[in-house]
Amino acid sequence: MLYLHQLLLVGHIIAGSIALLLFWAPMLATKGSPLHRQSGRYYAHLLYGVSLSGVLMSAMVLVAPLYFKAKYLSEGADPAVVADNVRAMATFLGVLSLLSWASIRQGMLVLQLGRNSAVLKSPLHLGTLVVLLGSGLYLLWLGQSKAQPLYLVFAIVAVLNATGSLRFIFGAEPCRNAVLRQHIGNMLGSAIAIYTAFAAFGGRGVLQLNATGQFISWVAPSVIGIVFTLWYNRRYQLQKSSLPQAR
Repeated sequence: MLYLHQLLLVGHIIAGSIALLLFWAPMLATKGSPLHRQSGRYYAHLLYGVSLSGVLMSAMVLVAPLYFKAKYLSEGADPAVVADNVRAMATFLGVLSLLSWASIRQGMLVLQLGRNSAVLKSPLHLGTLVVLLGSGLYLLWLGQSKAQPLYLVFAIVAVLNATGSLRFIFGAEPCRNAVLRQHIGNMLGSAIAIYTAFAAFGGRGVLQLNATGQFISWVAPSVIGIVFTLWYNRRYQLQKSSLPQAR
């Protein structure tokens, strides 16, 4: 099982690294162009792999924390405390992976609404959103009980993502602009998740940042991503509104 965990981790890192770079191809390409569509599909497939491997690794650590994370069991440390802390981090990373899956799935499925109005109401997708909502609420409780602001921040993001997606699915029939906002917002949300995870890995494992520096490295991608999402949606709407005048 340890070998399987390591294999998943290697695949997770490789696929995530490629996705980090590939993300910019559909973002910068002309919307609706062959490059935009094809690179977007490749990015989505990579994110599915990254998210699924992240969820599986988190589940494995939750079941046997001291087996998979024995390196944290230093001399004199209380095994129960170490296991509790490892499980808390595994929960956080699992929610982050689930958030990535839900975002990329919602972002891709909304594009099929014109052909299949029930595509967002599949049991798998609705189940994913319900699990994300429940796990986000649990992470919120966990963050409060452990006084971990990092958990609180991403618990709120997960809950807002799940409730927002569910409102969109069960709300009134969306207009084209609403569909495009869902697509853009969720694709950017999926990128925030992987940039957050990689920033955290670099901040903690490579740069050896202190607690404050690590917190900033985790939160910064979300803050930048939210601002970028608002700007990108605004820019896209302005481009569309200028098209009739250009003809």
